[in-house]
Amino acid sequence: MQAYIEAQNLTFDYIKQDGDVVRAIDDISFCVEKGSFTAIIGQNGSGKSTLAKNINVLLTPTSGKLLVDGMDTSDPENLWEVRRRVAMVFQNPDNQIVSSIVEDDIAFGPENLGVDPAEIRSRVDFALDAVEMREYRLKAPHMLSGGQKQRIAIAGAVAMQPECIVFDEPTAMLDPKGRREVLDVIRRLNDRGITTILITHFMEEAFGADHVIVLDRGVIRMDGSPEEIFSDPDRLKELSLDVPAEVELIRLLRERGVRLPDQIRTAAELERFICQ
Repeated sequence: MQAYIEAQNLTFDYIKQDGDVVRAIDDISFCVEKGSFTAIIGQNGSGKSTLAKNINVLLTPTSGKLLVDGMDTSDPENLWEVRRRVAMVFQNPDNQIVSSIVEDDIAFGPENLGVDPAEIRSRVDFALDAVEMREYRLKAPHMLSGGQKQRIAIAGAVAMQPECIVFDEPTAMLDPKGRREVLDVIRRLNDRGITTILITHFMEEAFGADHVIVLDRGVIRMDGSPEEIFSDPDRLKELSLDVPAEVELIRLLRERGVRLPDQIRTAAELERFICQ
């Protein structure tokens, strides 16, 4: 597989007003494959959001390199091309909506890129279908639920036709129904080939990814498949992280001799297998 995002000894420092240096990312290296679904997890203050902003070039490395499709994000000439390819969806949907009509909000990004109006119409329709919100296209965003608003924010990113979307805690402010809606959209977009990076503190969300990176105080402590990461609950607890309940249940069933297919990774999949 082709590496789409590659960090090479990436370090990022914040400079406080008093001149003190706070190291948010500390000499990390990793790869994200094109078309993959990568989850980045860790406690508050672990550096997750700082890393996300480096990927989208809202920040650039203090030292080391971050490459997006081979382009060095520290090179000013690559700035707009990287941002065109890598979209970002943030935690609070209300902070990402700029228009009083849903479809106008989705069109905002392409309009600012100078995209032809006919092409904008096509992109907006595609994005609405991608997040299953076409019936709300003429609604006012403030009348929607939190989950629906976040789906509109995601549609705005999709309309930019990025190759990669970074989701920075997109479900943190949503109720369980809204979380399910947004995660379903994220998985569908990844199924369409969009390279997906999900920053989350919900362990069950990370378990649905292809690849998991565990950050702690700016350092990568674990890096591997969900099965590899969550098969070491003691290590996760050392990092103040929990093992998802369904993962623990599946592990205990296997330990007790229940033959479960390797592809069963969630409670829903376990339920379907048991009831079939």
